[in-house]
Amino acid sequence: MKTFVPSMLLFAFFALSVKQLNAQCTVSNIVIQNTRNVISTSGSCTVTFDISFNIESNNGNKYIFIHAWVLNQYPNYFKCVNGQTTTNGAVKAPTAADLGNYFLTLGIDNSSTTPTILSSYPKDPSVTMTSASEITKIVAPDGSITFILKGVTTTVPVSCSTPTVIVADLWSSQSASAQVAHCVNCGIKYSAGYLRATGFVNCASLMYGATLTNATAQPIQGFYRVYADVNMDGYFTPAIDTILSGPTDFNINGGVGTTTTITGSVPGANLNQNVFILLTQTSGEASGASRVVFLPSTSCSPLPVTFNTFSARRVNNSNVALRWETTTEINNRGFVIEKNTGDNKWESVVFINTQAPGGNSSSIMSYTYNDINRNNNITQYRIQQIDLDAKAKYSEIRSVRGDGQSGKTIVYPNPSNNGNVNILFEENDAARDVMLVDMSGRILQQWRNTNSNTIQIYNLQPGVYSLRIIKMDTKEQSIEKIVVAGSR
Repeated sequence: MKTFVPSMLLFAFFALSVKQLNAQCTVSNIVIQNTRNVISTSGSCTVTFDISFNIESNNGNKYIFIHAWVLNQYPNYFKCVNGQTTTNGAVKAPTAADLGNYFLTLGIDNSSTTPTILSSYPKDPSVTMTSASEITKIVAPDGSITFILKGVTTTVPVSCSTPTVIVADLWSSQSASAQVAHCVNCGIKYSAGYLRATGFVNCASLMYGATLTNATAQPIQGFYRVYADVNMDGYFTPAIDTILSGPTDFNINGGVGTTTTITGSVPGANLNQNVFILLTQTSGEASGASRVVFLPSTSCSPLPVTFNTFSARRVNNSNVALRWETTTEINNRGFVIEKNTGDNKWESVVFINTQAPGGNSSSIMSYTYNDINRNNNITQYRIQQIDLDAKAKYSEIRSVRGDGQSGKTIVYPNPSNNGNVNILFEENDAARDVMLVDMSGRILQQWRNTNSNTIQIYNLQPGVYSLRIIKMDTKEQSIEKIVVAGSR
């Protein structure tokens, strides 16, 4: 069991309202977590934490800024109403006088492929910048970008134990010197110190449980969503972690020390995974504010099967060869091959018995199956592993080209009429670097050392693009042309 103290900044933003002044960006999933080094002084609280957020990838986000205030000092420079700005068109970047009593200003220079933390504020050098020890930029398969800033240190002008509402603005600029705000996400609230939480996940019963304790004099209402830590990194990443349930209401009727309990089940496919509970308050001045609770798994048993590789390859016009390997198998009964031929419905193809004696093996086990597939469109495959206790988990999804579609790389639709394009690589397990380049040679998006055989690209402007592909093992290079037609 892990106890969570009511220190500042144990919180998260989620599902932001977004106003696109010039359709330059979409921002979501701002998450602040991993709070540490909490130092309480008279009337202030100094903390170090990590922050991450997702943003659309395009040339309009050369510079990105985050400002934060306590609620009663929020200047509302962008004239926000319910998280959206009432200003039409681009607006001037705020100065120190506009920002008022801010306690945090983070800046990112995203004008090149490698982002950096800004040490000075372009609009007004008198603005004090908040430092961070590390920045990471991750390009997702859908073309969006996740920024992770670690080691952010700031001092909040309230006591660490005082329940506080923080308000933040996030904006980006496409101008060369960040003098204008082209995309604004503002009036974003989060709560700190309102709730204490303890809990854990019991892998034997596949149940999670958490106790929420009110730290204020007023009742607290709200709702919560539950996520599984699918990559087991202990770090809440909404774009990666799987939602298990919610939204579900909670209600703490009394004041200080009053509690309520949250419980639920965990699917067998998420055995041994940690759980995140995203709490959003709907009462009082903290209405609309969110925070994350981490529930560690007791990890009482190993996962039943560890997949080593899984590939799906069309070998002729009517057959798809499926191959997979396992490095360990515990209590395994076998595998169900499932496929989706384009209608978003998965159907079972065949059940394959385990080769492991008694369902247990610590050696590499290899499996193959030949599926007759005359589908003219893209087909997706996945493997459902089922153990002797009827618990199950899924492999990653692999895609294959349609019957009659030629080429090792399929781009579809091409031309695209809406700026959205899918990329399919026939070689499932090959690691590759992929770059999306416009006609002037600028790299718009890139995927480093990816072995996924599908990539989605969104919101391309009309024009012609090149997709440069470099196989990591052989350094073989190829280029695919992408055409986006019409106006969007």
